[in-house]
Amino acid sequence: MPTNLRPNPIELINKKQVMLNRYEKDLDEKEKAKAVTDSHASRSPRWCGITVHVGINCPYSCAYCYIEDMGFKHNDWKPYPLSGKELAYAILNNPAFFPGKLGTLIAIGSITEPLVNREHFLEYLENLAKLGNPIQFSTKSYIDEKLAHRINEIKTFYPSEINPLITIVTLENYKSLEKGAPPPDKRLKTIENLADVGLKPVLFLRPIMPGINTHEIKQILVEAKEHGAFGVVFGSLRVTKRIIEKLENAGFDTREIAERVRKIDDKQRSINLPEKEDYIKLARSAGLIPWKSTCCANSWNSGVPCPSVCFIDGPTTRCPNLCSYPRNSASEETIMEALPKLGLKFKIKGKYIVVKNKPFKGVEFAVRTLTRRAVKLTGKRKSKIKKTPH
Repeated sequence: MPTNLRPNPIELINKKQVMLNRYEKDLDEKEKAKAVTDSHASRSPRWCGITVHVGINCPYSCAYCYIEDMGFKHNDWKPYPLSGKELAYAILNNPAFFPGKLGTLIAIGSITEPLVNREHFLEYLENLAKLGNPIQFSTKSYIDEKLAHRINEIKTFYPSEINPLITIVTLENYKSLEKGAPPPDKRLKTIENLADVGLKPVLFLRPIMPGINTHEIKQILVEAKEHGAFGVVFGSLRVTKRIIEKLENAGFDTREIAERVRKIDDKQRSINLPEKEDYIKLARSAGLIPWKSTCCANSWNSGVPCPSVCFIDGPTTRCPNLCSYPRNSASEETIMEALPKLGLKFKIKGKYIVVKNKPFKGVEFAVRTLTRRAVKLTGKRKSKIKKTPH
């Protein structure tokens, strides 16, 4: 059913202060100082939401992974050093974050596999769920029935909805492409276990690698649906010279990938994927809801209008949420009262908020979340909408 919710930015801002006050009483001075100096308290949200790091480095060593280009490693995994309470407090201190059902999306994953240490993951998940925001986690790990129940218990007990995103990109070549990760049959079983407890698992078919895994897409979609997936998020490959070399060393022909990027060097670039519309049709024929962005899947799972406002400036597949302007956007009256509280100078131009200053990182995403309207930053070159998960 279409979502009929619309945010009230004043309520979101006030709720944040109430929750901050509560956490300030629960934490001692050392814990608070540790939290407010952590990067979670200052980093800008992305299209997928505020990214949460459960650990540092990743042992799965996937050939297409980009974390080494960001300075991380495929060994020496270590848990992120904040406690669950400290993490929640850090995020609440982020000026671009707002708690609650209509607040900022939370995306767990990014620079590591979040389920390397299950107890650490569950501690983070439980503390984040207390904030009430839509939560999404992406994983290649095997989730057995017991763990699926624990995740669902957190979702049931706390106000947040939880959206599991299960990555499967190959059924044939996982030993070469994902040498450290559980095999795809285990991940399909993960989808089944999550669906059996009442969660709504989504297939994460990213990265799509032309000439490497595109011939498998239809079968992956069918298998995921048969095991209980509700939908699928498609995503393209990000390449660098190092990633191309790793794929070639694993025995894959990368010529078709190379033809789709202007240049291959140390900078990450997403490859062109015009056939994504064909994959969306395949997904629908398989009975899956297709999305082009993870933010849309997370929003659908919680039944809220997408805070990235894909329904205004794309990309959107018009999923069952059917987000729309002005039905799902904040009223001008509440916007005019709320945004000055954040130190913002702005104008309202219909679907758009024109923001004239940047008092903190992530201003664009804060305004999108609060108003469910698109944002234009003055004095900046307009950039293409690029949405990557974490």
